[in-house]
Amino acid sequence: MTLWIIAAIAGAVLLAGIAFLVMRRQDAGQDDAWERPRHSQPWDKRPDEPEGTRMATVPPPAGVPILHESDEFALVTASDAWDLDEEPTGPVPRILLAASGGTHAGQHREHNEDAFLVLTAHDVYAVADGMGGYAAGEVAARTAVETIRDTFAAAHFIDPQVGLPARAAELEEAVRHANQAVRAIAKADPNKRGMGTTLVAARFSPGKKRVYLAHVGDSRCYRLRDGRLTALTVDHTLEAVGIRGPSAGKLSRAVGVFDAVDVEMGMDEPQVGDLYLLCSDGLYKMVPENDFARLLMNATSLGEAVDALIAAANDRGGHDNVTVVLVRVDPPDARPDESGEHRLPMA
Repeated sequence: MTLWIIAAIAGAVLLAGIAFLVMRRQDAGQDDAWERPRHSQPWDKRPDEPEGTRMATVPPPAGVPILHESDEFALVTASDAWDLDEEPTGPVPRILLAASGGTHAGQHREHNEDAFLVLTAHDVYAVADGMGGYAAGEVAARTAVETIRDTFAAAHFIDPQVGLPARAAELEEAVRHANQAVRAIAKADPNKRGMGTTLVAARFSPGKKRVYLAHVGDSRCYRLRDGRLTALTVDHTLEAVGIRGPSAGKLSRAVGVFDAVDVEMGMDEPQVGDLYLLCSDGLYKMVPENDFARLLMNATSLGEAVDALIAAANDRGGHDNVTVVLVRVDPPDARPDESGEHRLPMA
């Protein structure tokens, strides 16, 4: 009798263990389905007619690393990622900057929802690509770049990010101010609910020979060095975190959509002759990246290069607004009076 009781208890324990393992496996399967959904329909990474910038209705999984294509570009994951910044700022600029920017509505859009900033007094440059109905995208992009401009003009920095160099922390805080400004307008006007904007911004430190990048969304920054084009940002889209299918191109983050914004910060070391290209997706979705270097190197001035890139996007269909800002790195002994491009009025 005792043996039967022991056998019955052992059987019950075994059945309970099997049931527990089955439940765990089912839960794991659900987690895997969330982390990497599978879709039967392929996503065309370069559609003939882009639908414009859209936010994902569900955020991507957290904790998925996004790496930059350039090993020289420092992705901020910890304070020691900025070791290169320990070099003190010199009293004399080690580089000079020349800049030019332009924007066009494209061939099919009634409104231009892009905006750009050329703020030479603070060596700050930015491109924003707005989204939202009722011209709300136009408001979001303009508000973002104007807020960044005003923040630097007033030196209104009260909450710098710990662990970043001063110039990088100020740029990051300016983007957070932009997020708050866009968010406030969206909350106050029902027609602008849900509006937002992508943003890529660069702040140079001529005395330290550094450039700091702030990035949210799918507007991009490239660097042309010795004829080689390098992407310094990776789009914040669902595809970037491994999601495939029709929703892969949707944004995982944007300025002004939520009360807080996750700003990705990075750093690069400019060299004389470098050309930094900030642009909205209306450029790279129309013009193959392989054509960028040729168009840039064939131009005789920064203004001509900006016009050439915009014209190329429109010639290939111009399905979206297109915006370009170019920043050239010149030697410290360059004479500003040789070219009006060295110090342009603010856009």
